[in-house]
Amino acid sequence: MRVLGLDIGGANIKASTADGESVSISFAIWQNRDGLRGILKQLPLYRDAAPDIVALTMTAELADCFQTKAEGVQFIIEAVQAVFAGSLIRVWLTSGEFAEVADAIELPQLAGASNWHALATWAGRAAPSGPAVLIDIGSTTTDIIPLLDGLPVPEGRTDLERLASAELLYTGVGRTPVCAIVQTVPLVPDEESAGPVGVCRIPVAAELFATALDVHLLNGDVMADAGNCETADGRPLTREAAMNRLAHMLCCDATELSETQLVKIAEHIAEQQLQQITVAVKNRCQYVRKLVADSGVTKIHAVISGSGAWLAERVIQEVGESSFAAVHNLSEMFVRNVSRSAPAFAVARLAAERCQDDLLPTEPLY
Repeated sequence: MRVLGLDIGGANIKASTADGESVSISFAIWQNRDGLRGILKQLPLYRDAAPDIVALTMTAELADCFQTKAEGVQFIIEAVQAVFAGSLIRVWLTSGEFAEVADAIELPQLAGASNWHALATWAGRAAPSGPAVLIDIGSTTTDIIPLLDGLPVPEGRTDLERLASAELLYTGVGRTPVCAIVQTVPLVPDEESAGPVGVCRIPVAAELFATALDVHLLNGDVMADAGNCETADGRPLTREAAMNRLAHMLCCDATELSETQLVKIAEHIAEQQLQQITVAVKNRCQYVRKLVADSGVTKIHAVISGSGAWLAERVIQEVGESSFAAVHNLSEMFVRNVSRSAPAFAVARLAAERCQDDLLPTEPLY
């Protein structure tokens, strides 16, 4: 049985088979929503044979090309249905089940922003007993999902509720604007550059001049890629270009600030992002411990995933590894690295388990 999992986000489309073959394609749906069908047709998985089942989860319904989430959910589902006309389509709901297309369209509040729940439902198997927390850090957001006995037990279900409970943080290792992480940065004195004498704090420009991707590149946590121009200014993901983008955050260019100053600024921004996520993880760990307060259990399991799993590992260190019974990294648990496309892999696996009977012909009533 051929099963394809799809995770359609606002900036990326991720697809995976149930055995872990996966792909991630950049696609800014808010710029070209009518191009969604074309992108889906280009997916290399099952190109020669249509999948039997397409399992869908999404977050792109929030893109501002849609006036309402309901409009977005319907548009995305209908695009998938048109491209995979010969396949059985099932949509994951935050109620913890798959729905048929018509039902999912009628339930946009459950079908939208559902990828975190699918991931937690599947990844919870890494911690099947007792309290745990899933930390999934992607390019745009961070999900921190409480688990109990292998199942998600979130305090919030909608994006609004999850923001309020610190289970959703709008910060990631790629697309997050620097000005969404910090409001000021320290500028150290340097004989090679212009600027004030002595260490001072400089407010950053409230503009999309640089992103977390530049910060983590300058700190050595992300590899340079001259072929990647999905940056704040459309120039390559190189160290030189990243320094110039970061300098713009101080209304300068790279000729006005030294490399040493820019690296110090990048280190500060990265540290602030780390602390933001750490505070939220501590909060959710405290929450899940309260759920088992009567059991006497104090240590919980941690499951980490996403393109920023390396940052999740540092968060674990900041919280204190002694607080955790064990740490499970999804990227190390399978032959293939499914961590970067984990929600797509999750819905593919869940559909392979739950939707096989839907392919069987139904018996006539008489």
